[in-house]
Amino acid sequence: MSTLIEISKRWIEKIKSSPILQPFIKTKVWFQENIIKRKLVIFSMLFVTWLSLLMGAIFSPQRQTYTSEQLKTKQVFANGSGEMKLVSQEYSPDTGIIVLQFETKDATTSIDRGIDAKRLKWKLYAQHKDSKIEMDVVPIIDNKVSVIIKGVPKNFGAFAIDVTNQTVSSSSIDVNISSPSSDSKKVSQKKSGEEDTVQFFVTPQNPQLEIKAIEVVSREEFTLQEIEKEINFQNEQSQKLTTSISQLKESIEDDNSRKASLQAEAKYLTGDDLEANQKNIATLDTNIETKNRTIETAYKNIEKLKAKLESLDKKKQAVKDGTFEFSNPIETVEMN
Repeated sequence: MSTLIEISKRWIEKIKSSPILQPFIKTKVWFQENIIKRKLVIFSMLFVTWLSLLMGAIFSPQRQTYTSEQLKTKQVFANGSGEMKLVSQEYSPDTGIIVLQFETKDATTSIDRGIDAKRLKWKLYAQHKDSKIEMDVVPIIDNKVSVIIKGVPKNFGAFAIDVTNQTVSSSSIDVNISSPSSDSKKVSQKKSGEEDTVQFFVTPQNPQLEIKAIEVVSREEFTLQEIEKEINFQNEQSQKLTTSISQLKESIEDDNSRKASLQAEAKYLTGDDLEANQKNIATLDTNIETKNRTIETAYKNIEKLKAKLESLDKKKQAVKDGTFEFSNPIETVEMN
């Protein structure tokens, strides 16, 4: 036992005499011999730590955390009049421009169209009001709206965009006789304006905000660029449908060839084999009919695309000759 103690003491002495520990041992001895200076050093370290935290709190930008609900890119109007989706967000810190792409869906009609852009009213909220910040809203086609925000400072925290849908929803029209109390309640609900308004947040905290180089252009040039993008997209859709029609026609030819082979084989079949053969022929007939209906749908969609392209060409020409009606730029309102 005594041997182990002696060995332990020798190891401790070796460790103490180690060059690595010498600075720490000397520091300890110095602190023990200089009590006042030790207190001064400790106080200085605490003061520097406190000062760094204070300066960080003063000079660091205020950061507000937004919920996933606030950052949702799809919003539905509570009154059942439709929905809006923010499909693209691009921001250029160098030029101070944000470009947003919205798609809309009108639920007040059975016609497959977007919400009439003239029925949408927009408001832009910023954390700090700035006269340099302006927002332009440019309707491209029936269900697509492009938005450009200019004068965006590099340290912008967030923008909130309120969109009010003034389309009348038949479901909200009441033709029944109501009591005075219930009637006043409905009026107050209508005045609140919450049911016909949706809100979108644009903030660097959202990973969907893509950093991209965006050139400074006039409102007219921006509109022409967006129209040209849409024309290219619609042409690609038309080409895709044309290719699909060709592929479906080739597939129908293959089905007819298989059907002819099965019909030729049927002459030599009986019993269960003949029954299975007839089922295969019936399946091919169903497939051919389905593919023909799909081709008809594709042709109808091509006609719709042609109509959209004609509308885009007219809008493009109107921008060029100055007859296109732009809405007034929207200025910022400071967030409460």
